[in-house]
Amino acid sequence: MLDTNTISFLSKDSLSQMDSVQSEVLAITHHLANSPLPENNYLIGELVYAIIFIIAFAFIRLRGKNLFLNLLNVVFKRKKVETILNEGISSNLFNYILSLSLSFSVISGCISTLFCDFFLSIYTLYTFTALLIYHFTLLFLIRLLGWTFNSQNTAAETTINLWTYHIIIGLAVSPFVLSSFFVQHFAVESLLQITAFSLAFLLLVKFARLIEILFIHRVSILYMILYLCAFEIMPLLIVYKIVV
Repeated sequence: MLDTNTISFLSKDSLSQMDSVQSEVLAITHHLANSPLPENNYLIGELVYAIIFIIAFAFIRLRGKNLFLNLLNVVFKRKKVETILNEGISSNLFNYILSLSLSFSVISGCISTLFCDFFLSIYTLYTFTALLIYHFTLLFLIRLLGWTFNSQNTAAETTINLWTYHIIIGLAVSPFVLSSFFVQHFAVESLLQITAFSLAFLLLVKFARLIEILFIHRVSILYMILYLCAFEIMPLLIVYKIVV
């Protein structure tokens, strides 16, 4: 049995330990409260970009003649491509180009952030310009191949597939990219990892849909391999080599 003096001694010892732990916790809390957070030197530029992005997106949503709805239908239901074929891209060309610019700007900024640690840079502009040139060059080559081999239907559906996925890919990851502007530094890496995974997944879906289109239109497997290697895979490898 413990006597009264022993119990009193243990109680005093426990209280002193609790006071010591509480003092350490208060010291750590005080230190964290007074520690300056890492500054984002590009916050104003990123905020301006986010505002412009949201305004442009709202404009397309209101004036784009169901552009986003039609593109989403193409992603989930291939037969819905007939809607865009009937309406034509030229009648809504400005909104398509604006949507494409928003998509490519997000992708360019994401690539710049992954390899240069900031969203808005000269590398963002270079990547954005290269993506636009790649897109329109690819459209021209597809039209040329369709005319050369008398496969206008294949060329038309492939063209819509490219417009669809080049727009959807960037817009789909835009919430993660825009969120990275306004979160703590430790959360940015996680958002960028989610973005990179989403981009890779959407590119795989794009390739799968393109192969489906080529099979349905009975394009030669040799031509299919040549097209995919020359116009789809090779540009990605070139971009990878440039940024890495």
